[in-house]
Amino acid sequence: MKTVILATAIRILIPIFIIFSVYTLFRGHNHPGGGFIGGLIGAIAFVFHTMTHGPQHTVDTFLKVNLYGYPRQPNQSRSLYLMRMMRVNVWRRRKMARHPEVKHRMIRIESVYIIATGLLLAVTSGVFGLLSGQPFMHAYWTDFYIPILGKPGTPILFDLGVYLLVIGVVLKITFVMSEE
Repeated sequence: MKTVILATAIRILIPIFIIFSVYTLFRGHNHPGGGFIGGLIGAIAFVFHTMTHGPQHTVDTFLKVNLYGYPRQPNQSRSLYLMRMMRVNVWRRRKMARHPEVKHRMIRIESVYIIATGLLLAVTSGVFGLLSGQPFMHAYWTDFYIPILGKPGTPILFDLGVYLLVIGVVLKITFVMSEE
């Protein structure tokens, strides 16, 4: 479905969906909401983009990461090399990308890897309890308070894992259904 009105509306609505989904994610450990509903709201943005532009354009827009880098010199320290890589990838990307010495590499983030990362985070949040002799999924909270997040703890790690898991599953289902 290629309409100009829908394509323009989706371009405006995607950031709103993502911001609201992150808000719902971080609101969830103190109020209703959390990882599941936040992941569904965030996945709506990708589903609409796939409906409008197709799965390949969605992958090219959101799930590909461009990395630029220099080859490492034998006498160069690791910290200097990492700082040089950060300068190329973050601060001066467009100017440095045309440099003849800089190598370009594109990495595609597969939805299966998003699912696996979400599962790893969710299980890791429960393992902290086991390692300390408590039951699985025992909650640990920090002593400090972050203004927007509240008191961070293992439940937020679990919610983040569920958030990534839901987004990954919905992306996988959407891509499979739209390619057929």
